[in-house]
Amino acid sequence: MTIPPDIWLSTPTPPRRQGAPGLFLDRDGVLVKQVNYLKNKEDVALETGAAEIVAWGRAKGFGLVCVTNQSGIARGLISWAEFEAVEAEIERQLAVRGASLDLTLACPFHPDFTEGYGPEHDRWRKPGPAMIEHAGKLMGLDLAKSWLVGDKAADIEAAKRAGLKGAVIVATGYGAEEREAAMMHEGDGFTVLTAATLDEARTLLEAAF
Repeated sequence: MTIPPDIWLSTPTPPRRQGAPGLFLDRDGVLVKQVNYLKNKEDVALETGAAEIVAWGRAKGFGLVCVTNQSGIARGLISWAEFEAVEAEIERQLAVRGASLDLTLACPFHPDFTEGYGPEHDRWRKPGPAMIEHAGKLMGLDLAKSWLVGDKAADIEAAKRAGLKGAVIVATGYGAEEREAAMMHEGDGFTVLTAATLDEARTLLEAAF
């Protein structure tokens, strides 16, 4: 898979976890509390239960991956420098709580703001599956055993299109209003669970993995 140059990776060489499941998480509204077009590191606050679900995944030996759409970059609302400062602050706050991710991927594309936007861009922007697929390839993950936690129907659709086992739509961020649309993606061997909080999502995943 050829990765477009504008797709951001926290590291080009994440740890290999050959054959392990992946735990994929959305960023805004899941890992961190929802802030529209989050650009200031001072506004970063971990969502309740975020560090705990990441630490749990680490203890289980899962690949831990954040996949995030960042159209604020295409819109000119967020610079890459601001985005990277936010990412560093997320990493710092997770580390303070004894948690860490293996890899973060960010897609800056938007159909209305990316010049020449086409099918390849669309595969990388959720609900496209390419960020999940690429992470799986880089880390050697078993996507058929993997799960995602998100707060939008697009997150859940991306998980299904990437061949994951299932996804949890959590009511943080936009999750409460997106729940019904997210549930529409259940079926054809793909499970969608609902959780009010990340702590509840972790409990559901403990039984599902």
